[in-house]
This record gives sequence, C-alpha cells and structure tokens, in this order.
Amino acid sequence: MRAHLRPPAGVVLILVLVAPGAVRSEVLLTEKAALARAFPGATPERRTLYLTDEQVEAIQSKARSRMPSAIVTVYEVRSQGEITGRAVLDTSVVRTMPATVLTVVSPEGRLRMVLVLQFTEPPDYLPREGWLRTLEGRPLDDELWPGHGVRRVAGATLTVQALTDAARRALALDALVLRDMP
Repeated sequence: MRAHLRPPAGVVLILVLVAPGAVRSEVLLTEKAALARAFPGATPERRTLYLTDEQVEAIQSKARSRMPSAIVTVYEVRSQGEITGRAVLDTSVVRTMPATVLTVVSPEGRLRMVLVLQFTEPPDYLPREGWLRTLEGRPLDDELWPGHGVRRVAGATLTVQALTDAARRALALDALVLRDMP
C-alpha cells in the first residue's frame, strides 16, 4: 500500500528543484560580457589546453594551490602578432559551491583584473568589486596571499582565499605554460 503513496520520480525532482532554500546559480557576468570588459574592442581567441601531469604539478607548486582541472580555457588577444593580454577561466569550489572567475593577465605576467562570472555561495560571502581591484597590477609573489599583501574580508574568508588562489593559478599557468606557446 505504501508504494502507491509515493509520487512518480519526476514529480519528486520538480519538488526538490523549487523547494525553498534550493541552491541557485547566480550569474554575475556572462562570459561574453566579461571578455568585453577585459578586452574592450578586441576579439579574444579561445583556446582549450589539456595540461600534462607534469604541467599541472609545476603550476600547483608555483601557485601553491591545487588545479581544479587539467583542462583549462584560456583567451588570448593579439595586436600585430604580439600578445596584448590573456585571460584564464577558472571554476573551483569556494566553501561547498562553485565560483567561476576570469583572471586577466598582462603580457608582463601581472594581474590586470579578476572578474567573478558566477557565484553560487550566498551573496554575502562575495567581496565587493573594490576588493577585486586591489589585486590589479599584482605579480605572483609571496605578497599575493590573504593576510599578507591581500586584505582579508570579514565574512568572506573562504571566498577571498578562493579568488586569490584562482589568480595565483592563472599567473603560474601564464608563467610556466602560456608564455612558451606560439
């Protein structure tokens, strides 16, 4: 008799998806809008890199942060055959939910900007855009750490760490892999 009281599986799924408190993905910037902001007036070339185990290990060692995947999406902008900027798309878990970040790197290997595209943790855990601007111009060094050269944000400790880690991974990828690519 109890088996007849259960709703069909599809109905349960629908109820779970619309239940109060259900996690929803918050898109802050589309990929297209982020690229337009990062490279105004330019058309970035999208590349998918399949990193070797050795490359992943080297990047992780230099960044002191684990790569979320060995498959990486990179955008490059060229002017008269020269690289004028790169951006790395990075999705990693902040606390329990993912965030997607576009880290823009100058040809000199410094952060040009960090843009949060998607953030699925509660919005209160996301630092304000002014905090993101404090990362601009930074190289990959020992000061690019929360509590050292990077200001901590009360209530967003894990997000600050995740965003700094994404920036460190992008800078390490740029230094160790991207600069040597044609």
